[in-house]
Amino acid sequence: NILTSFPFGKNGFKELETLDLTQNLIREDIFMVMDGLSSIKNLLLSNNLFYGSIPNTIRSLARMEKLHLDNNRLIGTIPDDALSLVRLRELKLSHNRQERQCFPWVDKCGGNIYQGGDLCCDGDNGEQVCTDQLGVDSVDLSIVCLTPGLHGTIPAGFTNTPYLRVLDLSSTLLIGNIPPEIG
Repeated sequence: NILTSFPFGKNGFKELETLDLTQNLIREDIFMVMDGLSSIKNLLLSNNLFYGSIPNTIRSLARMEKLHLDNNRLIGTIPDDALSLVRLRELKLSHNRQERQCFPWVDKCGGNIYQGGDLCCDGDNGEQVCTDQLGVDSVDLSIVCLTPGLHGTIPAGFTNTPYLRVLDLSSTLLIGNIPPEIG
């Protein structure tokens, strides 16, 4: 299968326990996918083109045991709300980092005064490249450089997830130490 969009409507499948859409070309905001999957235990979305930030509403997925979001285009930080998933056994977020790209500020990024937050620029292939404030690593009057990916510190407090056995954060822009309770 080579799916290019998420196959469910806004209401999702409330009784669905396992969803494996690994290795497709799905280009959707991760927030839209997680909405409406209240019974999900295993959400396997590796190797796609999912984008956006992991939403704070992740806490509503209380039955989650496996969450595989590796090899996508996620940006932002890991929300502390992910630590409320007390049944979580596997969390794979690796390879959510893209190469640094520089753009002409006025032509590709709107040219407005940058005041923090998310920033998107138009890529050469017509696709938008977006990052959060931590991924804006160089701004001057004519050029802006973006390094999209997961940023920030590894959340402390993994003691809330006593069953966690797999934590893969490789090839991201996360910093800090693996919390001792899972190391």
